[in-house]
Amino acid sequence: MPLIVFAGYPSCGKTTWALKLKDQLEEKIASLEKGEPGANYKVVLHNDQNLGIQRDAYTDSTKEKAARSAQISAVKRDISKSTIVILDSMAYIKGFRYQLHCESKALSTPHCVIQVITPLEKCLEWNRNREARDRWDEKVMQELVLRYEEPDGQNKWDSPLIPIGYDDPELPFDDIWAAIVLRKGPRPNQSTVTKPAIEINFLQELDRVTARVVQEVIQYQEMNGIGGVVRVNVEGGECVVEMPTHAVSIAQLQRFRRAYVGLNRMRNVGVDRIGVLFGEYLTRAMNQ
Repeated sequence: MPLIVFAGYPSCGKTTWALKLKDQLEEKIASLEKGEPGANYKVVLHNDQNLGIQRDAYTDSTKEKAARSAQISAVKRDISKSTIVILDSMAYIKGFRYQLHCESKALSTPHCVIQVITPLEKCLEWNRNREARDRWDEKVMQELVLRYEEPDGQNKWDSPLIPIGYDDPELPFDDIWAAIVLRKGPRPNQSTVTKPAIEINFLQELDRVTARVVQEVIQYQEMNGIGGVVRVNVEGGECVVEMPTHAVSIAQLQRFRRAYVGLNRMRNVGVDRIGVLFGEYLTRAMNQ
């Protein structure tokens, strides 16, 4: 699933560019001869409008979490190595972009992030010119801008990063096509590689080992505070967790654990690899 993630401020012009990109991609695909790269592709565009996400979803953390879940579910539903999925959303949280990156990487398909760069003043001006039903609350807009985590092309989940200025005359289409069609997809992590069969005791061990590691991390943090390294002897080696320079709550740790279990419940990474890979995952999740 070549995945294109749009990112930018509210009312920065993302949807206009996303619609133009969809049209250009479909024209390009239609012009290709059989056997050429991308000739068998189709294009799917998801945005808040067609996913039924209202503006007020971004005024409440619970509603916003549900909105992001709907966006990720839509992407996962259309996962295919021959489908270009365009996600037109603010994608202003780096953890959300990382999660999307993992979804594409799990299938070894390329992805890119397109950042629409528009000054806040221009966004506010455009917003005021919208129909009342489509208009953002300006206070909400400014709060979202303050929370915006700028994409960084040095991060693998933001790479390749393709910037578009609000006043650019056209899309950098050749760069986008090269990033998602001509470039090979990344190799999936060992923690997400699908195996042909699930070991009989795999799910029990997945729950047991991850719970044990989280408990060791909790105890370490209670005794030692922030920072440091937690080492847990597990089957197949040693689970190493590098602690961040800030406190991590029990609720956060349990959420990371549930996310890892969910990612690997149907992927047999091998009982002897559960702890080692969970240590790597937990280190990344806590230090983002």
